[in-house]
Amino acid sequence: MNDDWKKILRINLSTGNIKYEPIDDETLRKYIGGYALGAKLLYDEVPPGLNWSDPDNRLMFLAGVLTGTPIPGSGGITICTKGALTGGAAATQAQGIIGVNLKRCGYLGIIINGVSDRWTHLVIDEDGNARLENADHLLGKDTWDTVDMITGDLKKKENDVSILCIGPAGEKLVRWSGIVIDRGHAAMHNGVGAVMGSKKLKAVTITRGRHTVTVKETKKIQNITQNILKTVKAEKGGIFYYGTLNGVHRNYEAGTLPVKNYNTNIWDISEEQYAKFSGPYMHDNFQPKRVRPCWACPNKHCQMMTITEGPYKGMTFEEPEYEQMSALSSNLGINDVVSVIMLGDIIDRLGLDVNEAGWTCACVMECFEKGILTANDLDGLEMRWGNVEAVRQLIFKIAKREGIGDMLAEGVQRAVHIIGDGADSIGIYTLKSNTPRSHDHRARWHEMFDTCVSESGALESDLVSRNDITPFGVLDRDPFDPDWVARAKAKTSGAMQLEDSAITCRFNTRMNVHLLTEAISAVMGWNFSFDEGIRVGRRAVNTMRAYNIRSGITGKNDRPSRRYASTPKDGPAKGQSIESHFDRMVNTYYTLMGWNEQGIPLPNTLRELDLETITSDLQDLL
Repeated sequence: MNDDWKKILRINLSTGNIKYEPIDDETLRKYIGGYALGAKLLYDEVPPGLNWSDPDNRLMFLAGVLTGTPIPGSGGITICTKGALTGGAAATQAQGIIGVNLKRCGYLGIIINGVSDRWTHLVIDEDGNARLENADHLLGKDTWDTVDMITGDLKKKENDVSILCIGPAGEKLVRWSGIVIDRGHAAMHNGVGAVMGSKKLKAVTITRGRHTVTVKETKKIQNITQNILKTVKAEKGGIFYYGTLNGVHRNYEAGTLPVKNYNTNIWDISEEQYAKFSGPYMHDNFQPKRVRPCWACPNKHCQMMTITEGPYKGMTFEEPEYEQMSALSSNLGINDVVSVIMLGDIIDRLGLDVNEAGWTCACVMECFEKGILTANDLDGLEMRWGNVEAVRQLIFKIAKREGIGDMLAEGVQRAVHIIGDGADSIGIYTLKSNTPRSHDHRARWHEMFDTCVSESGALESDLVSRNDITPFGVLDRDPFDPDWVARAKAKTSGAMQLEDSAITCRFNTRMNVHLLTEAISAVMGWNFSFDEGIRVGRRAVNTMRAYNIRSGITGKNDRPSRRYASTPKDGPAKGQSIESHFDRMVNTYYTLMGWNEQGIPLPNTLRELDLETITSDLQDLL
């Protein structure tokens, strides 16, 4: 029945206690799962002064009300915790089928606290029974070998289970390590892998459960699904056809491809090399196969491929995302697509965030070029632009916290402050300590602004051209108008959080709140309106904002580093400077969000979102 999954599984690793608790209908409708439910639980259960590595921090794996329905890409989860990178709220998503298996086992989510006295593996069987197993033999294994060993231990076929795990980087508490699910789905933002490692939890295996996820109005859901697919298929050369493999070319043409740590927007690459960074080339040459597609998703994405040329011929890998290719190619001066694929595969297997890896290596390369760092400082590595082998070795050092890798494992912002000698003017990061996605946001102001004011250490609003944002009252796009960017961010606030609460793939539902709320109504039998959906998302934003404010992350942190906000000196966005506008943009955003000049939610704002209980916690700060 539809209600079978309305409960949370709680695991205390310190005591070994395992229990579950129901979710009441009022809470479910108010938060619907994922991001929003995670925000509430984080605020209620993790004191703001608590360190991210404290046993009382919570690590949450949460599905949503749309998880496991026919909506394309509705199989993932949101992971929520107090993050290792910012020290504030963390929420990051991964797709696949793990959320479906979780709900079929009878749970909307898992909440883990405590720390084990040995490395542990949580196993949930097909009836929803949970047990903790010794994982000492998995220690040091990468995120692919861990899957192989667990399926062997359990005598299960890979399609019968979903396995989320950390790699060596998470074990070593690298602040920008993440969690990898079923080999190819990475939840990486804000150091969730380090939190999992601090609890000595190596892996979680969820078996395909015996329950079913039903919907109230099947015909309506089918119609909504067809509308979603129609929009996705209409984008020629887009996700449906090539995943994100055409992103390098599209972003380079727009001036949003990062090149050598924002030193230029001109990529020194031959036409032959450049042509290989494309969907058609990779599909024609790397033998794509849909081995385990995401839930209910027809897109030709997340496929397994095989390298058919060069020294890595025969290597099997998961289709690279745009961010892997951009972070490790133009940003590092590497022009060989096969080398980029190899590096991206290593980073995923070690359990590292590829975005932070790209910014870290690019920063080190520029420091090396300018003499701020020498080969002696770098354990003998010649970190020159384009040096693939040096990058490969540095990545392993970081994952194992060996030599120079120990400092770089702290993230770009902390590392440049340790390095000194002007390195701070080179690093690309926000003043919250997170880094952006692998774009040149100097030509994409809406994402730079969003990244800086983000509450979770991840992107929280998507205003790119493929999305229709007129339902939010946002018209007349001008990506270099600071007032438009600030207004658009505020007016669309809550839409992406709704998506990440219901748990759908952004490549499919695209912040379409009308379709999302119609789907929620059809699945749950509610009359769930557009306004109610936005309120769910904004309730989550304000809850996380309040949590971060109380954790010491204030309005002063809603800013980019100097290099991040620098002015492009060439390329399509030459001369466009956001830096002088930033303070005014932040003030506009705060006002429209109903916050004071320090970015603190005002009592009326909280009251309108049914968050009165938070008001007293912020009273002394107003």
